Amino acid sequence: MSLRVRFNLLITTLLLLLMLAVGYVVIKGMRISTEESVEAATRVTVQLLDTVIINSRQNPEWGYTHDVMHTFLKSLGHVRSSEIFLYNAQGELMYQSPPSTYRAGDSPPPLWFARMVEPEPEVVSRRIRFGMLVVSSDAAGAIRESWASFKNLLWIEFVFFVLLNALIYWMLGRWLKPADDILKAISAVEQGNLDVRLPKFNVPEFSRIAQNFNLMGESLRDRTEENRRLALIVQQAADAIMIHDPSGNISFWNPAAQRMFGYAPADIIGHSASLLLPPDHGHELEYSQAALAAEGNIEHYDTQRVARDGKLLDVSLSVAPLMDPKTGEIIGEICSMRDITERKLAEETARKLEENRQLTHLIQRHIEDERRSLARELHDELGQYVTAIKTFAVAIANKTRSEMPAIESSAQTIVSAANHIYDGMHNIIRHLRPGSLDNLGLSEALRDSVADWQAQNPQVKFNLELHGRLDPLGESININLYRIVQESVTNALRHAQADRIDISLSRHENGTLTLLVKDNGVGMNMCNVDQSRHFGLLGMRERTQALYGSFSVDSLPGEGSTILVTVPERVAQ
Repeated sequence: MSLRVRFNLLITTLLLLLMLAVGYVVIKGMRISTEESVEAATRVTVQLLDTVIINSRQNPEWGYTHDVMHTFLKSLGHVRSSEIFLYNAQGELMYQSPPSTYRAGDSPPPLWFARMVEPEPEVVSRRIRFGMLVVSSDAAGAIRESWASFKNLLWIEFVFFVLLNALIYWMLGRWLKPADDILKAISAVEQGNLDVRLPKFNVPEFSRIAQNFNLMGESLRDRTEENRRLALIVQQAADAIMIHDPSGNISFWNPAAQRMFGYAPADIIGHSASLLLPPDHGHELEYSQAALAAEGNIEHYDTQRVARDGKLLDVSLSVAPLMDPKTGEIIGEICSMRDITERKLAEETARKLEENRQLTHLIQRHIEDERRSLARELHDELGQYVTAIKTFAVAIANKTRSEMPAIESSAQTIVSAANHIYDGMHNIIRHLRPGSLDNLGLSEALRDSVADWQAQNPQVKFNLELHGRLDPLGESININLYRIVQESVTNALRHAQADRIDISLSRHENGTLTLLVKDNGVGMNMCNVDQSRHFGLLGMRERTQALYGSFSVDSLPGEGSTILVTVPERVAQ
């Protein structure tokens, strides 16, 4: 039996089971429907007849109840789903309702269907004066109606079954057609024709079979002694792979080696491996042989090699002995090289970046030291002079207030100018080095600065939120985070036209610090902003990098700006 017929039989069996299940569900529904219909009809009939019985008793002038009922039943005729029998006092049948004419001309339903659909019969009797009234349920009409519907369903299922089987048989023939081609190709290989190939099929599974079959044919056709040795390595490896014979000459050269060193296989095979060694690396061949003899292999040894154009390459070298799978004899060594020039460059870049970070940190520390020293000098030296000027001017004003009003007015002007100079000097000192940062810590310094910004910009609403233990953070973190907040707020006040600035500094349970400065200003298009030339952003980024943290700016035109700084746990602690 062919695979096509087997599949078709399986699908046919499943369809038959499905049709049987559907038929069972439909018949069960018909039985419930028939039962409810017959029961309802019987109840209505009994209620009607009870009404006639009651009216006959209430109106004795109509005559005896059985005569009244007999007359009524004759006029009533057939009642759906019910048979009515009327007996006199002697038990003789006076009346029997006529049979149903509904679908009387249709062929009767099969006995099995009638048994499955027919409900339990129900008989209701009423004793009347001089007689007996019996109402028996009759589901024959409902069964005939159900059989007509079910017969239509059977015809539909039959037509669907035939059409679907024909369609499936036809589709299986198309889908399984590649199997004939595969069988013919396998027979051809069995007869020794290794050049036979399969085309690409539309069915994915057959396409993979064809691809694998073609690869197998190529492998069988191209199998030679050289390919037996080269089967031990990956031909398409990204690393440069070469084989050295026991004399140290190159006997195999893969495409990656050609791309890396620039030698075609014809130009390098048969030459000594020393051709790739720089002048000061001649000892590595002896070292490689000694290592192989002692340890069996060399893994990830960083060294250098020379390309055909004289370029010096940084490579990671791995060497393993090449064993004959039959005799176990060492017939050479497999050498793989990976170009690590980019890795070395990345390491050098990372080293220089770390040096630049340390240098930036050192410069910023010196700048902060100079600012601290300058603030102290301004406070100690200039503050004393301004205080002395103010004291002298107040004394002059007091002495000349009554006798020389003009001089007193000039002295008051000097006092006012001294106050302005003193206030300006304190603002300069606060910008150079906030005293609260050294004395009270970062939290109080931020609160003091926010209060000062609020006083200078009453139209702007400032919101400061501090979470976690923020006091024992250290000098470097305190001053850098403070300067980032200072620069962010200054930019928002000068350029963003914001009326709300939110500042949030949190220290999480894992020790990580998060600083968020958000405004509702005009925003900016970050795609058009060169952050390398925006000195404010550049300075904040450099301060963050000095703390080994991450710095990001999120802004859109008309939606404000958000600056997020994250300092890792190892720095925050």
